[in-house]
Amino acid sequence: MNILPKNVSTYGQEIDSLFWLITTFALIAFVISLFVLIYPLFKYRQRAGVKAEYFTGEKKTHFKWVAIALIALALSDFIIMYAEHDAWVTIEGLPAQQDFHVGVTGRQWNWIFTYPGPDGKLGTADDVVVDEQNSELHVPVNKNIIFDLRARDVVHSFFIVNTRLKQDALPGRVVTRWFNITVEGKYDISCSQICGVLHAKMRNYVVAESQEKFDAYIKALYDNNKPKI
Repeated sequence: MNILPKNVSTYGQEIDSLFWLITTFALIAFVISLFVLIYPLFKYRQRAGVKAEYFTGEKKTHFKWVAIALIALALSDFIIMYAEHDAWVTIEGLPAQQDFHVGVTGRQWNWIFTYPGPDGKLGTADDVVVDEQNSELHVPVNKNIIFDLRARDVVHSFFIVNTRLKQDALPGRVVTRWFNITVEGKYDISCSQICGVLHAKMRNYVVAESQEKFDAYIKALYDNNKPKI
């Protein structure tokens, strides 16, 4: 049984594997630390005919265990760094094939989505902006979606839990990331940085759909935003 939310992205499994690797090392360290803290309380306690024993930890035999712990900790860190390298190269780089480019802006308290207009270029005069509470970001399924992430006011964090994508949005900075959703559906977009009194209400959605449905949505979006003559 998987206790994590359903993964629907191409790189989600890599993130899940890193999560379980780090959790395993942390759990082992926790158990050992707990044992080291509790065991001496019983072993060196005062008992009938036995005086409680106290030691400062300055002997070489004591320092040996400190050195072993440091080496084990460093080794686990190097293992994690080695395991995560390929995942971060994949996620933080951009794929060679870029199928669709959108803009995402965080503001108190919703996400704003900017689609390229009929010219197909983001950042031009005919861009279409969707700025509504609980609005949806529509994307085609099984496509590499490139997005430029911004923040209008304070620090936000763009989080699509089902894709394992989480990226801070910083005022004055543009961060470009990507995702590829492999299963059609509607998934939560939330903000994972406390950004004000209505932080909990900052909830939007990403809708992954077939290319035909996506094209129909974009056409309707363009039609509804044509200048009125």
